[in-house]
Amino acid sequence: MELPEANETLSRRRFFVNGIKVVAGLLGLGLGIPLVGFFIAPALKKEQHDWIAIADLNLMNAGEPAKVTYQYTRRDGWKTAETRKTAFVVKHADGKITALTNKCTHLGCGVEWNASSKQFTCPCHGGVFDIQGNVTAGPPPKPLTRLMVKVEVNKIFIKDAQQ
Repeated sequence: MELPEANETLSRRRFFVNGIKVVAGLLGLGLGIPLVGFFIAPALKKEQHDWIAIADLNLMNAGEPAKVTYQYTRRDGWKTAETRKTAFVVKHADGKITALTNKCTHLGCGVEWNASSKQFTCPCHGGVFDIQGNVTAGPPPKPLTRLMVKVEVNKIFIKDAQQ
C-alpha cells in the first residue's frame, strides 16, 4: 500500500469510501461486543446455589419422612423472586439423611406420604414411590428427584439444584 504524497488531495469518492468503512467498523464493533459477551458470560457467571436450613436433626424420627417447606431467592437474569417449595426429608435407621422433592416425575403433581402403606403416592395418575424415592408402581418414568443434603450442628441443610 502506497502512502499518498503530501501534495495529493483526497478526492470526494475516497473520503466517502473511508467514511463508510469507519461507520461499518463501528457498527460491527457495536454489535460484536455484546455478541461475544453473550457467549462468554455464562462461563464467567458464578454459581450461587446456597445451602438452605430446613430441619432440626433432633426432631426427626427415623424411617418417617417429614414434609418441609423452604424458601429461597431465585435470580433469573434481572428478575429476583422469592420461591417456596416443598420436600420430604427422611432420617434412616443408619443415620443417613435423604431429601426428596415432592414432585412426581410423571407430570409434576405433588406426592404425599402414606404412613399406613409406607409409600409416597401421587394422586394424579397413581404413581407410587418407596421411602427411598424409587418407583414401585404407576406411570412415573424415574425416581423422585434427590436434593443435596448436609448436616451441621444438628441442622439439616439442602441445596436445591433449581435455585
